[in-house]
Amino acid sequence: MLTHQLIAGASVLAVAGAMTTVDVTPAFADSYMAGDFHNHTPCSDGRSSVETMVKKAVQSYGLEWLGAADHGGSSPRDCRVDDPEGDGSTTGSGRFFDQVQGLVIKGDTATSQGHRAMWRWQSAEDIIYPEITRLAKDLNKPMLYAGIETNVPGHEHTSMTVIGNQKPQNFTGNTGDASAVAEFEYRFDRSDTDFSKGAPTHTWEGKVANASGSGSGTANHKNKAVPSVQWLQKNYPLDSYYVPAHVERAGVFNPNGNNGFNIEHFRDFNNAGPTVAVGFESQPGHQASNNRGEYRAGFCGAGCDSVGVTTFGGTGIYAAKIGGVWDALLGEGRNWFFYASSDWHNRGAFSIYEASTTNDFYPGEYQKLYLPRATAGTVLRPQVVVDGVRSGNAYSVQGDLITGELSYKAQVVGYAAAGTAKMGQTLVVPRGRSVVLTLEVNQSAAPNHSPYSFNNPSLAQIGVKEPLNRPTLRQVQFIKGDVSGVVAPTGANYTSGTNPSAGVVATFSPSNWSASGQKRTMVVTIPNVQHNMYVRARGSNLPPSVPAETDAQGNPLNDWDPENVSQGPYVPCTDAACPAHMVVRDGAKISSYDVAAWSDLWFYTNPIFIRVSDQPKLLVETNGALAVSLKK
Repeated sequence: MLTHQLIAGASVLAVAGAMTTVDVTPAFADSYMAGDFHNHTPCSDGRSSVETMVKKAVQSYGLEWLGAADHGGSSPRDCRVDDPEGDGSTTGSGRFFDQVQGLVIKGDTATSQGHRAMWRWQSAEDIIYPEITRLAKDLNKPMLYAGIETNVPGHEHTSMTVIGNQKPQNFTGNTGDASAVAEFEYRFDRSDTDFSKGAPTHTWEGKVANASGSGSGTANHKNKAVPSVQWLQKNYPLDSYYVPAHVERAGVFNPNGNNGFNIEHFRDFNNAGPTVAVGFESQPGHQASNNRGEYRAGFCGAGCDSVGVTTFGGTGIYAAKIGGVWDALLGEGRNWFFYASSDWHNRGAFSIYEASTTNDFYPGEYQKLYLPRATAGTVLRPQVVVDGVRSGNAYSVQGDLITGELSYKAQVVGYAAAGTAKMGQTLVVPRGRSVVLTLEVNQSAAPNHSPYSFNNPSLAQIGVKEPLNRPTLRQVQFIKGDVSGVVAPTGANYTSGTNPSAGVVATFSPSNWSASGQKRTMVVTIPNVQHNMYVRARGSNLPPSVPAETDAQGNPLNDWDPENVSQGPYVPCTDAACPAHMVVRDGAKISSYDVAAWSDLWFYTNPIFIRVSDQPKLLVETNGALAVSLKK
C-alpha cells in the first residue's frame, strides 16, 4: 500500500509502522526542450512547404528541435513551395518537380498525377535537407533534421531518422548530407520500388523486394521490417531511432497485408535494435480530426477497425488502457517509451494560413514532445535529439497543459548512496527499503495556442467555467506495475499484451498536491520494496466523472466520432461563441474537431524503473549500458 501526505513542505512516510520525514522542498525543476519528429510537406502529402512548417513550429509555437519526416515512396510535388489548397490533384496551387527547370529526377521512372515523381531518398537528400540546413542557419536552430515516416513492410508507419552525416549546425562550413536516411528509405520502405541503386549518386546493393499475396505480412515483417532495424543497429546504433507511429490506427496485424502492429512486433523490433527501436507513438497526430487521431471503425476496410476503435483522451488504447500493451512491455523491464507527434499535413476544411482546423495542428501548436535540454557547453545538433529519444527521459503534453520545466525523480529513503533516477532510468533499491517519487510540474501562466477563449464545453457540463485557451491541471495519476522479466520469443506469452499488476496507486488534485505559484508538487511513497516495478504518471485538465470524457477514477473515456450517427453520447457546445464548423446533431452544435481537442488535454510521462538490488539487471539497464559501451 502506498501512502502520501503533505505537511508543510515535507512528506510523512509510513514505513514499516514508523514515521519518517523526508524533505521535499521543491528543487528547481529540470529543463526540457520541446519538439516534434513526425510531420509532412508537399514532398509527400502535406500542404505547407518545409520553410512554412519550420517557421510556424519555431517562431509561432516555440519548438527548439524538429524533424521533417515525409512518407517514404515517391511524390511529384516540390516542398520548397506551399501547396495550401492542394488536394492531391492537379488543382493544387503548388508546383510539380518536373516543372522545375534544370532539376534532374533520379532513379527508376515513377509517375503520379500525370507528372514525373521523385523518390523519397532523393527528395530527402537533395530537397528537404538543403532546406533544413538553410533554415537552421537563418533561424539559428541547429536541431533541425531530415527523417522519414517509413511505410513499414508488413505494417503501417514508423517515424525514423538516421542522423549520419547531417550537420545543419555547421553554419560556416560543411553541413554534411542526408545520405544515411536516404539509404534507409531506399532499402527498406515498402513504397519505394526503385531498384536503380541510387544511381547516379549512389551504388546501394542488396535491396530486397516486397513479398505479396498470402502470408505477405508475416514474410515482410520477418524478411524486411526486422532486418531494417538490424541494419540501423549495426550501422547507426547511436544516431538513429525507429518509433512505430499511430500504432493502433490500422488495426491488428494482418498476416496477409501491410497494416497493424501487435505486441510481438514491438518486442521483435526492440530485440533487433535495442538502442534504436525504443518506443512507440501511441498518442497520434490528427488530433483535430473528428475521428480523433483518424482512429475509427473500418479504417483499413470493412471489419478492419483501429485497435480500440477510437482514441482515449487523444491517446491510443495501447498506452491509454492501464494494464494494456505499454504496461506489458514495461512489465518486462524493456526500454520501450511513450512519444507523441503532430503528424502535420493540413487544416482540413481550412487554409493552412488559418487558425481553425478540422484535421491537424502545426508542430508544437497542440502537442509537444519534451526531451532533456542539453547541458551547458554541448554543441546543439540533431544528435542531441536522438540521444534524448533513446534515453526515455521524455514526456508529452497536449495544449500546453504543463510547460518544459518538470522534475520526476525517485530516491531511496535514508540511503543517499542509491542516487536519483529520472524517467527512463532505474533506481536500485536495497531489499526492504522505501522509495519516494517526486513529480513537479509547472502550469503555464500564459494562454495556450487555442484560437478560442470561450469556456471549455466539457467542463461546462459540471459547472466549471474555464476558457479553452487557459487550461488548468486538475488531476494526476501515478500508475505502477510489476516488472516480472523479459518474455522469450519462444515463450507462450510473447504475443500477450497485458500486465494485470498495473494500476493507479496514487491520484492527486488541488486538494492534496502542494502548490507554489504555477508549480504543483506531488510525492508518492512506496514502502518496503520487495520486488521490481516501474511507475509512470499522467495528468489532465479534466477531473474524474466528466460526462463523455472521464470515468469515476479519472481515466479517459473513448473519443467518439460525432459524425457517426450510431455513436454517442456527445458533449454539447452551447456557448454563443462556439464556431460554425462544429458538427450539428438534432439541431444543436456539439463539441467536435479542434474544439473537442482543446477541451480534453493530457500529459504523459515515461516511467522510472525500480529494481531490488539482489535481482539481475533489467533489460532497460542492459540496453542503456550497451549504448554507453557503443559510445565509448
